[in-house]
Amino acid sequence: MFRDRKPESDQSKFVWSEAGARAEAARPKPEAEDAPPAPAGSWPARHGRALVAAAVIVPLAGGGAGLTAYYSGQHGSAMTVSEAAQESLSPRTAVSVLSASPSADPSLSPSPSKSPSPSPSPSRTTAEPVPPASTVTVVKTVAATHAAAAKTTSSPLIGSWPLNHSAADLTGGHNGTAYNVSWDGGTGVFTGASDSFVATSGPVVDTGPGKSFTVSASVYLVAFPSAPHYADTAVSQDAGTDSGFYLQYFQPGNCWAFSRVATDTTNPTEADRATSSSTPQLNTWTHLVGVYDGSTGKMSLYVNGTLEGTATDSTPFASNGSLAIGRAFYDGGDTDGFDGLITEVKVYDVALNASQVAALS
Repeated sequence: MFRDRKPESDQSKFVWSEAGARAEAARPKPEAEDAPPAPAGSWPARHGRALVAAAVIVPLAGGGAGLTAYYSGQHGSAMTVSEAAQESLSPRTAVSVLSASPSADPSLSPSPSKSPSPSPSPSRTTAEPVPPASTVTVVKTVAATHAAAAKTTSSPLIGSWPLNHSAADLTGGHNGTAYNVSWDGGTGVFTGASDSFVATSGPVVDTGPGKSFTVSASVYLVAFPSAPHYADTAVSQDAGTDSGFYLQYFQPGNCWAFSRVATDTTNPTEADRATSSSTPQLNTWTHLVGVYDGSTGKMSLYVNGTLEGTATDSTPFASNGSLAIGRAFYDGGDTDGFDGLITEVKVYDVALNASQVAALS
C-alpha cells in the first residue's frame, strides 16, 4: 500500500515539493516480507491511478521543480516521472509528457526559481533554421555582384521627357518648365509661336569638340512654316548666340533635318545638315533621331528607324544653356517654334548605332 496515501478525492492534487520528495525517498522502507500482501488484481488498478496522477500533475506543475517522484506499487519505492512513463506509457505518450516537464535532476534542467537560465526542454526552445554555409556564400556573392554592377554600370540615356501632362524628366536630373504648352493624350501641344516650348534650367548634353550624343523625338507636324520662319524645331540646346544642334523640319529643303551651325556667332552663314530623303507629311507621327559621332564628326539622321541622311561637322561647339523642346535659339533669340505635337524626347551621351536606333522606333 502507498505510505501516507491521501484520500481518493485528493489524488488530482498530489503534488510534492522537491525537498519533500527527497526526504520521503530517503525514509527507511519496510522489508518486503513485512508488507501486507496486495489483494489480487489491486496493483494494476493502483498503478494505473498513479500514472493518471502523473499525467495530471505534469500540466499542473507548469514546468516547475516540485514534481519529482511518487510511490509505485505495493513496496512504496520511489520512481521518477520518467521511469513511470517509460514503464507504462507508450513511447509517443511518454515523449509528450517528458517534453512538457523539466527533468527531475535540477542540474540538467534548472528550476526557474533557482536560475534565470531557460530550460533546455525542446518545447521551450525555438531555434531559427540555419542555411547551409554554401547557400549563404552564394547569396552573398550574388548580392555583391549586383551591387558592384549598379555602381559601375551607367545608362547612356541622360534625359527622357514623354511630355505626358508634365515636363518631368524620367531620369530625374533635368525636369523642364512648360511655357504656353497644353497636353493632349500624353503629348505636348505646341502652338508654333516661339514662346510655346519646354526648357530645362541648364544643359543636358555636352555638344563640345570630341563629344558624341544622340537626340530623338516623335513629332506630329500640323502646318508648314512660312516666311520669315523657315523651320519648325522639335529639340535644340542653347549656346551663347545660337543652338548647339537642331532636330527640325527645314522648309527650304522641305525635309527633316539634323543641323549644326558652324560658329556660335550672330547670324552664322554656314551650317551642316543631315537631311531626309523622304518628304515630310503633315498630321502624321514621325520618329526622328539625330546622331553625332564626336570621334569622326559624322552627323546622321534617322527617320522612322531608317538612316536617310549624313553630313560632317568639323567645328562643333559646346552649348551650355537650356535644352529646349518646341523651339530653336538663333542669332541671340528664341525662334522656329514647332506647330504640332511632340512626345518621347530622349537624349543620350553616346552615338547610338543603327540597330540601337531601330530599337527606339
